[in-house]
Amino acid sequence: MKFWALKLACAFCAAGLAAGLSSCGGGGAEFYPLKAGGQRVFGAAKSPSEVAVFITKKPDFPYDELGMIVYETSPNFADEPAVYEKLREKAAEIGADGIIIMNSQTSFEQRPGAIILDWSYVPVQTENSVSRIKYRAMAIRRG
Repeated sequence: MKFWALKLACAFCAAGLAAGLSSCGGGGAEFYPLKAGGQRVFGAAKSPSEVAVFITKKPDFPYDELGMIVYETSPNFADEPAVYEKLREKAAEIGADGIIIMNSQTSFEQRPGAIILDWSYVPVQTENSVSRIKYRAMAIRRG
């Protein structure tokens, strides 16, 4: 009976490790148009260096808001300039002229962790805390 419990615990541990590793890094930036069912591309793709980044002030020219660009990552990835570059790349992909950096949001989530055996070989579920940072930028086009 003890061997069966050990095999079960190892199987759950491997599954938990695989799930945990898959949620570590940030994926690509996502674009959400302001209008439901709205267009997702606004002209030809550009070079990311052509996309203006506004952090502390809004643009001094008229502009139209196209939609929100969101990039979610782990707090361990604390390189904000690299995050801004990811947002800029997505803006270039959709044909935006610039992005206005908005506030970031941090979320915390309790997930089931590994299953371990206690002193009497009874499987016990541990917990795992996961935190994520969501960076947001408004994609704009000259108006």
